[in-house]
Amino acid sequence: MSGPARRARRPSSEARIVFGVDLGGTKLRAALADDTGTILAELVEPTVHGSGEEIVAQVVAALTALEARAGVTRGVVRAAGLGLPLAVDPRTGAAWSFHNVPGLGELDVTAAFRDALGVPVALDNDGNCAALGEGRAGAAIGVADFAVLVIGTGIGSGIVAGGRLLRGAHGGAGEVAFLPLGSDPWDERNRVLGAYETAVAGPAVRARLAAALGAGAATTLATGAGLAAIATEAAAGDALASRILDEEARYVALGIVAISAVTDPEVVVLSGGVGAISALLEPVREHVATLAARPPRVVTGLLGERAPLVGAIGLALDLGLQA
Repeated sequence: MSGPARRARRPSSEARIVFGVDLGGTKLRAALADDTGTILAELVEPTVHGSGEEIVAQVVAALTALEARAGVTRGVVRAAGLGLPLAVDPRTGAAWSFHNVPGLGELDVTAAFRDALGVPVALDNDGNCAALGEGRAGAAIGVADFAVLVIGTGIGSGIVAGGRLLRGAHGGAGEVAFLPLGSDPWDERNRVLGAYETAVAGPAVRARLAAALGAGAATTLATGAGLAAIATEAAAGDALASRILDEEARYVALGIVAISAVTDPEVVVLSGGVGAISALLEPVREHVATLAARPPRVVTGLLGERAPLVGAIGLALDLGLQA
């Protein structure tokens, strides 16, 4: 196991220990926490690209490594909460929409993780977990109506209305990847990733850069640069970087306005490896103010890329209290 980890904080003998996981298309972030939600040990590493069994095995290995770092023995962990880039049907617990982790599509996901970890397991979409995290300990504390827009390798959202997380009939509420915005929704390729995800997620930013470089655009940017590097060059006056940053802000604003037209949130929180980049905030606010009839307040999440993990820990704590 590799990757940065928080220094372990030894739990008291009375603490109920839970395991939280944010499994993304590129990174696995996992932690142990005590019954107050305080993180005892945390790690981040690349997500395994393989079969469902290999992904489950990576999560189990993460638990073993964290138990060692936190100084707890196997069997002390009471429950696990997992935020995954998929949708979970609230009626049946069945998972669907696996395109960022296709290996999991081979499995009965809930049963596979429950059996492998040996503890009760709660699963939810990573966008929903981000909303739970920002509502519990981040930028949306005390806000009854808000949305979190998570933009990274993929895109998702979590929507809270009247203090309750919206899940929808099939667990698909907040699956903004499939908004018919930003690219051709009739293109068969977009029926897998979704038209909006194809236009706004991290790979789309790099694709726009590559197209501009291929056309001979004058810039100091290197092929494959992500939005953070693009934002840095934009601040230094690079014209192409400024254009790509503004294009991304326009696409983000379209999603926010679509969410706002349906759910009317007081606050929209930007999160994820792309969404949380500070240089994106002001241009997004400007475009939302132009487009929305009653613009929500747009803020950057306080938890950064850790928002889904904090939400997953919350799921585990709620489940552990029942154990």
